Amino acid sequence: MRRDALAALGLLVLGWALTLWVAPWSDERVNDLFVYRVFAEPVLAGGLPYRDVFFEYPPLAAPVIALPGVTGTGAEAFRLSFAAWMLLAAGALVLLCGALAARTGGDHRRALFAAALAPVACGALLRTHFDLVPVVLTLAALWLVCLDKPRSGLAVLGVGVLVKGFPLVAVPVVLAWLLGRGRRREALEGAAACIAVLLAGAVAALAVSPDGAADALRYHLERPVQLESVAAMLLLALDGAGLGEAVSVSSHRSDGLLHPLDGAVAWLGVLVLVVVVTWIAALAARGDAAGDERRRLVLAALGAVTAFAVLGKVLSPQFVIWVLPLGALAFAWRMHALALAVLAALVLTQVEFPAHYFDVVAREPLALALVALRDLVLLAVLGLSLRALHGQRHEQLLDARRTALAVRLD
Repeated sequence: MRRDALAALGLLVLGWALTLWVAPWSDERVNDLFVYRVFAEPVLAGGLPYRDVFFEYPPLAAPVIALPGVTGTGAEAFRLSFAAWMLLAAGALVLLCGALAARTGGDHRRALFAAALAPVACGALLRTHFDLVPVVLTLAALWLVCLDKPRSGLAVLGVGVLVKGFPLVAVPVVLAWLLGRGRRREALEGAAACIAVLLAGAVAALAVSPDGAADALRYHLERPVQLESVAAMLLLALDGAGLGEAVSVSSHRSDGLLHPLDGAVAWLGVLVLVVVVTWIAALAARGDAAGDERRRLVLAALGAVTAFAVLGKVLSPQFVIWVLPLGALAFAWRMHALALAVLAALVLTQVEFPAHYFDVVAREPLALALVALRDLVLLAVLGLSLRALHGQRHEQLLDARRTALAVRLD
C-alpha cells in the first residue's frame, strides 16, 4: 500500500502543477485569495478575528486562512504559500480516501488514484479555497469511527465544524449509526465530546467579541440566495413563468437573487435538508454488525454532506470539493454510476467556473443552463447515495432470508 500511496501522491503533485501553470486548469480569475490575504495581514500583525477584523467563518478557520501569510502577504507570495498549504491538505485527502476504502471493503488503489486526480477534475478551485481542510477533518473523523474510536471521531468532527460548518450534518449520521448497533454509551460520550469542542469554539469567539461573533452569524442569515444554487434556479424559473421578478444583487461577497418568494424558497431548502439528513441517519442506523456496516457509515455521512451542499441557499463552486471524496470512494466500492455522477459534477463546475462565471452573473441562457445541469447532477449524486444505502439494506434482508432458509432446510 505504501508504494501505491507514493505513486498517487506523485500523481497529485503533477496535477497540482497543472493548476498553477497550465491552462485551463490554472484559470483563477475568480478566487478567494484576495479575501484571505486581506484577512491574514492584520491578524498576523496582532489583530483578532471578530474583534479587529470582520470574519464570516467559524473560529478555527482563522488559523487555516492566516497561516500561509507567515511567508508573506504579498499577492504572489500568499498565492504560492496557500497553494502549498492546500497541497498538504490534498495529500491528506488522498491518503484518507485510501485508508477508508481499505476499512470499508473497497479497493484502496482505486480510491488513492481517483482522489489524486482531483486537480485535473477541479482545476485551480482546489488551491484557491480552504475547503479541503474541513473535508480532510471529516474524513479523518470517519476513519477514527471506522477504527472503533467514535469519541475521538466525533471530537474531530466538532473541530471540522469550527473550520467550516458543513461537517455538522455528519454528526447525527455517526450517532445514529452507533445507536443502531447498540453502542449507546459510545454515542453519548461521542456526542458529549463533539458538543464540548463546539462549545469551546463558541465561547472563544464570544470572548473575543460578542458583537463580532453575532455579525458573522447575521452575515449568513441575511445572505441572499446565491445565483448558482438550486434555490436560485427555482427563483429564475418562477421569474420566467411570470410569478415575481428575480432581481440580481451583488452582496455578501457573492452574486445572488432577490425575489418575493426568496425567503420561502430558502426555508423550504432548509426543511428538505433536515428531512433528507434525518432520512440518511435512519438508513445509517439500520443493519447489523456484520457485512459492509463501515461502508454504510461513510456513504451515509458523505451523502449528508452532499445534501448540505446542494440543498442550501448558497452553492458556491468550491462546495463541490465537499463531494469529491464520495466519488473516489464510490469508485473504490465499484459504485460506478455514483462515481461518474460525482465526476460529472466536478467537471461541469470546472467548465463553468471561473471561465463562464460572469456569463452566469449576466444571466446568459447557456451559462445558466450549464449551472442548472450541474445542480441536477449534484441532486443525482444525492439520489444515487440514497439508492445505494437502500440497496445495502435490501441485500442484508436477502442475506438474512437466505440464512433463515438454509437453517430450515438443515
